[in-house]
Amino acid sequence: MDKILSQDEINALFSAMAADDLDLNAPQEASAYRKVSDYDFHRADRISQDQIRSLHLLYDYFGRNFSSSLSAYLRAFVDVNLISIDQVPYSDFLKLLPDPTLFSSLGMRPLDTNIALELSPSVVFPMIDMLLGGSGSVTFSDRSLTEIELNIIEGVIKLAMRDLKEAWRPIMDLELYLDGMGSKPQMFQIVGPGETVVAIGLEIKVGEQSGMMNVCIPSRMLKMNRHRFAQQWNIRRQKAAGSDAERILNLLHFSSLGLSGELRDSSLRVEDLLTVSPGDILELDRRIGDPIQLCVAGVPKFQGRIVTRRGKRAFEITKGYCV
Repeated sequence: MDKILSQDEINALFSAMAADDLDLNAPQEASAYRKVSDYDFHRADRISQDQIRSLHLLYDYFGRNFSSSLSAYLRAFVDVNLISIDQVPYSDFLKLLPDPTLFSSLGMRPLDTNIALELSPSVVFPMIDMLLGGSGSVTFSDRSLTEIELNIIEGVIKLAMRDLKEAWRPIMDLELYLDGMGSKPQMFQIVGPGETVVAIGLEIKVGEQSGMMNVCIPSRMLKMNRHRFAQQWNIRRQKAAGSDAERILNLLHFSSLGLSGELRDSSLRVEDLLTVSPGDILELDRRIGDPIQLCVAGVPKFQGRIVTRRGKRAFEITKGYCV
């Protein structure tokens, strides 16, 4: 609704017009009150906070898997923890890396892009020592890796690629391949120097040694696939518990458990127990045909009877155990 002027405002308006103090054609000076804010044109390449949270969950899951895989590969305790996720220009990411270091460029099919994976020399040399049969307590060397050392540590990189592929599976099916590996990060330009990338930092502890593993992902690749994060991540979180349970069950398949056939629910007085000696016969509160309980690791699971099979004692299961 238009503002209705009061009588005093109308009189003041006519008085200003009569004194020629009011110029109706003068432009309004609204620009003096306009708020100006800075704009960073690099922000156009940045991804949303929702995707950052999804990446946090994804690489936290990768860290746990890689910790288990690397522990089995090195036959030593390895701990991998997600430390940070930042959005920086690619040139700034390279400046933060040690030189020399272990830098790998990984291709991602069907995506037409590469990601970078960097391993700090402070953990690379202990890993190489452990793979060659040592204890891993080597002194850090500020030098480039030799061709032989690169071939030895390539197994660790391929192990990380396998777990990265598994971590990304709920988002998209990727085929990772090693596109290049060396000690000089500046030799690998996966994107332009000014292009924004997502830098993911994970801390690796191998015995008494620790160092960083950095993963660099171009932001434009994440922006082009942001709809996959929105559609698939919720499904992954719902299935995570089931997937972890299945993985644990597969690891337990080759475990050994103790079996024992037991006669339970019989009692003996302490007075009689103190007088028991070899050759004595104990009368139990069971009939000859009553079933015997088969216990797995001390827990009753089945009922049955003792039989003979191929000259050895065996247990014939007749039914499951009911509490």
